This record gives sequence, C-alpha cells and structure tokens, in this order.
Amino acid sequence: MNAVSSLNNSKLGFIFFSTSLLLIFLVWVSYFPDLQILIIPAAFLIIYFIFLKPDHYLPFILLMYLVVVGEISPTLRAFVHLLGFISLLIFLFLNKNEIKFVYYSIDIRVKKYLLYFFTTILITSVFSQIPQKGIEIIFKELYFFFIAFAFYVYLTTKEKIYPIIYVLMLAGIIMSISSIVNLRDFNLIDLILMGSASFRTGGLLSNVNALSGFIVVVFPLFFFLYLLKKSKPFKFLLIIGIFILSLGVLATISRSAGLSIILGMLFLTYNINKKLTFLILFFALTITVLLFLLPTSEILFTVLRLEQGFSQRDLLWQLSVNMFKDNWLFGVGPGLWGLNMFNYSPVLQDSFIGYLFYDVNVITGGYNNSHNYYLVFMSDMGIFGLFLALYLPYIFFSIARDNLKLSKLHSNETYLLNIALATVGVSMFIRAFFEGISIITFGWVAIDLPFWIVFTLLLYSNFRLKNQNKVYIKES
Repeated sequence: MNAVSSLNNSKLGFIFFSTSLLLIFLVWVSYFPDLQILIIPAAFLIIYFIFLKPDHYLPFILLMYLVVVGEISPTLRAFVHLLGFISLLIFLFLNKNEIKFVYYSIDIRVKKYLLYFFTTILITSVFSQIPQKGIEIIFKELYFFFIAFAFYVYLTTKEKIYPIIYVLMLAGIIMSISSIVNLRDFNLIDLILMGSASFRTGGLLSNVNALSGFIVVVFPLFFFLYLLKKSKPFKFLLIIGIFILSLGVLATISRSAGLSIILGMLFLTYNINKKLTFLILFFALTITVLLFLLPTSEILFTVLRLEQGFSQRDLLWQLSVNMFKDNWLFGVGPGLWGLNMFNYSPVLQDSFIGYLFYDVNVITGGYNNSHNYYLVFMSDMGIFGLFLALYLPYIFFSIARDNLKLSKLHSNETYLLNIALATVGVSMFIRAFFEGISIITFGWVAIDLPFWIVFTLLLYSNFRLKNQNKVYIKES
C-alpha cells in the first residue's frame, strides 16, 4: 500500500514538474523572445537542480547575481532578479524554523551598523531636496541585504563554505575573461602609442572600476586555496586563474586595483611568513626602480596611465570636500551628489574637464562620482555619513582580528581562510581611497555583492569559531 502511495506521489510530482516546466517555457517564449536561445540549457539546469543536485541551486543563483545582472541585457537582468528573489524567498520559507537562530548568530556589531545605516539614510533623506530619492535607496538596500542575509542563512544551515568560495572565484574568472576578450580587436602598438585609457574595458560590467573591484575581492581566495591544497594539478589550475585575474587587471588598467592587490598580498604573506614578505618587497622595489631607469620608461608610463596622475580625481575630491563643508551635518542627501556637483565644481563648466564632468554625470545617472568611498558618504550624508564610512571598516577588521586569534587555536585551514578574508578587507578599504564603488553603492547588486559575500563568510567563520571555542572551554 505504501509502495503504491509512493508511486502515485512520484507520478503526481512528475506531472506537476512537467506542467510547471511547460508553463515556464510558454511564458518565456511569449515575453522573452530575445532569450529563447537559453531555453534548452535552462531546461537541463532545472532538471539537474531538482532531480540531481538541489544543494547546488543557491550557489548557482549567486553565480547568476554576480555575472548576469551586469550589462548583458536589461531583460535578462530583470529575469535573474525575479528568479533570484523568488528562489531566495522560497529557500528562507523552507528554513523558517532556523531563521531566528541564524539572526541571533550574527555579530551584534553588524546589527548596529545596519541600524545606523538605514536610520542615517532615512534622516538625511528627510532633510534633503528630494526625499523620495533616499526612500528609493532604502528599498534598494533592503533588497540587497535580503540577498546577503539569504546566503548567510545558506552558510549557517548547510555549513558549506566552499561552494560559495568556488562561485566567487569562477565569477571573477568569467568577469576577467570578458574584459580580456573585449581587447581582441585592439592593436598593441596603438595601445602603447595612443595611451591605454582609450582601450580600457569593463567586460560584462562595462564599468572598468567595478570590474577591477570584483577582481580585488576574489584575488586572495586563489592564494588561500593555493596555500591550502596539496594537489599539483589543482595548484596549476589556481596559477592559471591568478594569471587570468592579473590580465583582467591589466585590461582595466586600474592603478587603484593593482596597488590594493599588491598591498593586500603583502599583508597576507606577512601573516604567513614575515621573512618572505620583506624579500618580496625588496625585489619588487628593485625591479620597479630598474624599470623606471630604462629608456623605455616613457612607454611604461603611458601603458600604466602613470602620466595621467590622479586622472582628475583630485578635482573631484576637492569638489566633494567643498560640498561637505557647506552641508556638513546632513550632506546634500543620498543620491543627490550629481544634482549639486556643478555648484561646487573647481573648474569652469565651459572647459574640457568641465564637459568631461558633465558627460560622466549623465552616464552615471548623477551617482556620487567622488572616486573615494569615504567622500561619497561624507558628501551625501554629512558627518553621519563619515561615521558610517569609518564604522564599517572598524567592524570588519575587529571581527577579522577576533577570527585570526581564535583560528590559531584550531586548524591551519581555518587560519588561512581568515587571513584571506581579512586580506580582502585590507585591499578593498585601501582601494576605497581612490574608488567610491564596490563596498556600498546604494543597492548596485552586481558591484557590491562580491564584497558582502566575503563579509558573510567572515561572519559565519566568526560564529563557528566562537562556538568551537565555547566547546573547547567546557571540555577543558
């Protein structure tokens, strides 16, 4: 009788699945004609996730968030957001009994930051010229942190960190290759003679600085696995991955990314082998001096955009500082920097740089283009924004410090992982002095999510280490 009942249930399940799949495909053909080519791979993926590997579905959704919601297609981006939101909502519903426990496992410092963050946006929006803009940002950020929280729930309930790490690494490789491939039609001689700035490419994200931020986040993860794994073929694949990421940085010609990666790697090696760090630093400085003494140094300056100095960043910094001086308490309002920038521009509007600022403001839709994460928060939200900008790295590094202390008592794997996660923070908050995106960009999912997924890994590691430490104390 049970066998018959089970058979009937399986038949009903198959019929329900087949009908649902058919309806999805009919809707797809009707409303997404540009994406019909994706129906066949989508069908295979649905079958794979439902019948073979359901635990791989959420990491796949993360990969879609990281790779597909860029600039490939507005229709595809909307589809992924809808699919992702529904998928994460269902996942949280299925794990509703665990959510309370997961919420209490989040470090109190992060909860305080989020409370201050949303309160600050709300208050500064009320006192701004266009309060609706701030309210819009609040809803975007609520959606963004909903995504981050869902993946933290995944980590806590499934206790699997490597699928998330591998997805981040794979997404970084895909993004790097997309940037490298975009250079295929460019001539190397033209690149050298005309200056590399004319050929910079952001690949699937279109924004070169956003892509370089992505690479900065995933770079330490490759080194973590290289130091951890013993398999020579796997190490070889990791070296290829590091090489592709390096080419990706060169394709973007992002000096801030290069600097932050180098300083981050020095931090990583210093925590593993101090003598090796000083040796690397010595050789790096020696090679740098020799390269600049060569007759070809001018070509090197051109290729690496060193002759461009700060690339007008100093003027944008001056603009934002002046804006903060006049609006030091509440700022000009979240998302309203572009509306006020020409009142504080240190250059004439009828000049080359003035027109350049105007074009950038139009392209970015008026987003805060201070090219400095700290100035973005200062100019948008005043002194409260400055507090938020400084409070986030304080929280990140205080949790990372706790993790490093506790992980030394446990395994080498856990210690290396937390060094790599801390390295991401070091690199990103150094880069933040030259770029205003990739940490909190007011709800820009594709750009901010890599950093916050690393943050969720850091929080999950903190939760596990504290629990293990409690068990260790009780047993002793």
